[in-house]
Amino acid sequence: MRRITFLLLLMALCYSSNTEAQFLKKLTKKLEQKLDKTTKSLEDKADKQVDKILGLDEGDSIPSIDGSDMEMDEMGAGEMDYPDETAESYGEAGFEAYSKYDFVPGTNLVAFEDFSEDSVGDLPQKWNTNSSAEVVTLSTLPGKWLRIGNGWGTYVFEGIPQDLPEDFTLEFDMLYDFDADTYAFKRYVNVVLSELENPNMYMDKFSYGKEVTTISLSNSASARAVVLDKKTAQKGMNVSGSNNHPAFSKTGKSGIPYHIAILKKGSRIKVYVDQDKVLDIPRGADDNLNYRTLRFESSVSPENEYFYLGNVRFATGVESGERLFKNGTHTAYGITFDSGSASIQPASYASLKQIAQAIQSDANGNYLITGHTDSDGDASLNVPLSESRAEAVKEALVGQFGIDSSRLQTAGKGSSEPVSTESSATAKALNRRVTISKL
Repeated sequence: MRRITFLLLLMALCYSSNTEAQFLKKLTKKLEQKLDKTTKSLEDKADKQVDKILGLDEGDSIPSIDGSDMEMDEMGAGEMDYPDETAESYGEAGFEAYSKYDFVPGTNLVAFEDFSEDSVGDLPQKWNTNSSAEVVTLSTLPGKWLRIGNGWGTYVFEGIPQDLPEDFTLEFDMLYDFDADTYAFKRYVNVVLSELENPNMYMDKFSYGKEVTTISLSNSASARAVVLDKKTAQKGMNVSGSNNHPAFSKTGKSGIPYHIAILKKGSRIKVYVDQDKVLDIPRGADDNLNYRTLRFESSVSPENEYFYLGNVRFATGVESGERLFKNGTHTAYGITFDSGSASIQPASYASLKQIAQAIQSDANGNYLITGHTDSDGDASLNVPLSESRAEAVKEALVGQFGIDSSRLQTAGKGSSEPVSTESSATAKALNRRVTISKL
């Protein structure tokens, strides 16, 4: 634009006529206006393309929120305020940081995926995709992870039932290996609920269906936020909402696992990132529809930048606290431990609090806390580990929630009382548990 203006000014100097000079001045102004309109038109088209990618209708909006590399092993709904802490401090947070955390997983574990049964470098056996992904190990973290990179794709975990119940919980760990402060046109992972009768249908269609709720975890130019978008057959009933979180901002930390938890209870959907409730939308799902399928989507525009997913857990049986001991025994899959340890993970806080409240409401009852492990490892190690875990739960109930220690007994059964005798990842997760029984 500056070059055009400069040339026109030179032409004006060559003419003595004031009228001709005025004409050239008007011409310059019109050229500038035309260029501005062209630029705006291109920007609008780009915005519409972004909306299409994110599954938004025209007129919907997603606010743009401003806000250590890893090595792969050779083997392989208003704004909320968050503290100005780094992701590293979130990872180190203990029970105190989770004091307001109210997510409790479903009591019936249906599917668990930690990729332990899969070979490094392969697509997981129980997953389907129209793109590519592979199981990897990381030098900085234990276990195996599903690595998703450049391009866009749909990912189906076959362990999740095709006819979804009305109420369920979904959890998974998620990390990325890129600098969040760098530019990327597209860089997000979606969880998609739809009315499709089979999750493997229309895998080449983004957020496909007439009745769809998409939860987007985005750290890209189009949005740095957690976003929920609900589409229905009645457009007037569509819902969109978003909120910021440090994990999905320019200050997000690479190589740090973030725990994502989603609760659907009727039409209400809650989304958590670590200890923070980011979204709580009463009409996030359609009142008159039970979504039939759940699948993941991703879109990453830069090359050599990746998301990693791990420890995917799907559960049903979203219970209220007063019904925990309706059958005399409650199996607390929401209480989890560091691998091979009796150290309780901070995300267990809400489950412990719910159990404590149920015990407190029964002033005269006594309870037995029993730890169980899977069959991996030797019994000489698993039995004392299960005993230590039961004791750790008792200490948390006493120290954190004021339960009288005389009302609680502990025991450890190791792997001697399995829920399932299979060797799958889900079966092992079912066997790794803590039960609390009324005596």
